[in-house]
Amino acid sequence: MAEWKKVVVSGSGVSQLNNDAGYLTNATITVPNGFSTASFNGTNILANSTVGTLNFASSSNQGLTISADAGSDTLTFGLSAIPNTSLANSTFNVGAGNGLTDGGSAALGGTSTVNVGAGTHITVNTDDVAVNTTTLTQAISGSILSTISGDVNVDADGDSVIQAGAVEGSMLNANTVDDSTLALSSNQLIVKNGGITGTQLNTSVAGTGLSGGGGSALSVDYGSSAGTAVQGNTNITLNQTAGEIDITGTAAQALGGGPSYTIGLADTISGNRTFSGQTITFNNDIVVQGTASFQETKNLQVADQFILLNSGSTSTGPGGIVIEQGTDDIGEALAWSSADSRWGVTGSFDASSTTFAPDAFVNFVIEGTANDPDAEVVAKYDKKGNMFVGNTGDIWIYV
Repeated sequence: MAEWKKVVVSGSGVSQLNNDAGYLTNATITVPNGFSTASFNGTNILANSTVGTLNFASSSNQGLTISADAGSDTLTFGLSAIPNTSLANSTFNVGAGNGLTDGGSAALGGTSTVNVGAGTHITVNTDDVAVNTTTLTQAISGSILSTISGDVNVDADGDSVIQAGAVEGSMLNANTVDDSTLALSSNQLIVKNGGITGTQLNTSVAGTGLSGGGGSALSVDYGSSAGTAVQGNTNITLNQTAGEIDITGTAAQALGGGPSYTIGLADTISGNRTFSGQTITFNNDIVVQGTASFQETKNLQVADQFILLNSGSTSTGPGGIVIEQGTDDIGEALAWSSADSRWGVTGSFDASSTTFAPDAFVNFVIEGTANDPDAEVVAKYDKKGNMFVGNTGDIWIYV
């Protein structure tokens, strides 16, 4: 007989969980020693009782520090400042690739010796650094620009590397330039105003679409071939197609008169039409009086808070959603099973089916205001696997 049964969880009133009298007592447990033996640097340390301890002493006055963290059970060993009295040698050897740095409070002097290997360096925060009695300022000798002789001049604005005197003499003068057409101005060659006349153009200009030249006035050739122009009195005619495009304006207008037309969509579009653009945007409502078929929809957004399925049915029946899995119209289904009065799931489901047989069911959790599922859960939720949680945190499952 199916019924609500209480689930044993942490906090339930069960002896096995509470370790109360009659189930588990301290007399039934044998506590072993924390450790049997311990050894440090060849010295054995014994713990022969349940309260044996192992202590670590810090020799901080010799530079060794030991710190303990009870929260993480961690011992940390380190070296702090080592007193001079604990140092056996007065000579420090610094290996290749390393450095010895004076942080500002230490000094190098006295009888101590610092040996610096190849590729190392010593940094001292002083105003002068001596290297083998030769100051650093003497390390660079000669001119770093010794390979460049003479002067390198750049004008004050930095926008020219050739100054006015870079080119001596005049490259252009009255003996080489016809001053009736060209002139020199600030070392620039310019064309005089009116320097090129119509006669000069007519002598040398002619070609496809142009007539004249050689002393004759230029004229334009009209025609429909390449290189010719369109005459202003030529008409252009635009015709509209009923049920497709509306054109407002006189059908035939001369090009030279500045033709004007208004082109728009007809109020009623007849015949089959296809929009091939990737995005079609409607700023207002769409009314479909026939059947709408959506073969592919991406990123569907629905403003309504609730979606009604099976709206054309006058009786109870299954319904849900299908997620296609690589095969057209076949996929994983989440649907309402009217035969079981429960939500269920199944795979390899044909979206064109009118029946639904779930492989598994969706379970629900009912939150009670008291601690009695029999009194609080309505009959439609008395289904196997559904859970009830009482106001005290106790849990029941329907089996």
